[in-house]
Amino acid sequence: MEKIKDLFVIDSHCDSIQPVSHHELPLVNPYNYSSTYPQLQFVAAFCGWPGEDAEKSYARAMRYIGCFYTQMQLYSDRLVQVRTYADIEKAFAEGKHAALLTVEGATGYMGDVTVLREFYAAGVRVTGLCWLSNDLAKSNRVYSDGEEDTGLTDTGREIVAEANRLGMIFDCSHMSDRSFWDVNELSVKPMVATHSNFRAVASHSRNLTDDMAREIARRGGMIGLNLCKAFISDDPEKQDCDGYFAHLDYALGLIGEDCVGFGGDIDGVSNRYPAPLTRERSIHDTLIEIMLKHNYSEDLIRKVAGGNWMNFLRKYL
Repeated sequence: MEKIKDLFVIDSHCDSIQPVSHHELPLVNPYNYSSTYPQLQFVAAFCGWPGEDAEKSYARAMRYIGCFYTQMQLYSDRLVQVRTYADIEKAFAEGKHAALLTVEGATGYMGDVTVLREFYAAGVRVTGLCWLSNDLAKSNRVYSDGEEDTGLTDTGREIVAEANRLGMIFDCSHMSDRSFWDVNELSVKPMVATHSNFRAVASHSRNLTDDMAREIARRGGMIGLNLCKAFISDDPEKQDCDGYFAHLDYALGLIGEDCVGFGGDIDGVSNRYPAPLTRERSIHDTLIEIMLKHNYSEDLIRKVAGGNWMNFLRKYL
């Protein structure tokens, strides 16, 4: 299929550093980066594993960040770490792929602003506050676990205040509904949902309500659409790429075309991707080809594939 001019790919969530840490794969593989276009991948350092205390979560995240830095050195000819928007432009101009560190979980912050600063110094620019509920915030799992949704804690508010001072971006994926609204009230920059879909299309609590999505868009934030089958449809027969793009179509009707992009959760869905996606070739290239076959315009594809994220990062990274 013919290459689309002036297109680059940005995906706002991958867990690919985890297989790297187990010596299974390098960070850049044929399936998780485009083979056709320059790509920026948000690389999540998991920082709140089930059953781990805060110190162990901190150690895990730092191990992941160490692996990340090793990959930057090993593959410096084709992959660079970015911390600023100018870094992204430079990487793409040099024909290289790029990677931005993020934190998923945040239990390993240990409720300590000095630890948060340590992560920022390492290059983390986007942070969630919880995966499971922790000392910072309640997660979406409160609804399945039967917990009360008490939202952001006092310690969480301290972390938010310091992250605001540093200029970090908050990721609401995994937050409970009340945590979302608490952080939205306090966040200086628009929030993003790096890997979430729409609850009106698939009822899972990991997805966004219409009010949340409208608020993200109103403030100029971004939503990265997740490839996890359970977040695509309640009907197993519809958990394919048609179901995935049903969320894009819903977004276009609800919030327009400027605040939505890819947030694939690559390497975070246990290799169970919606058909026809596989790890045999670039997931992002395949998604772009499917969009062309479904008669999405090239202008819209440029936006969804990376242009919208690029515009957001130009303003807020």
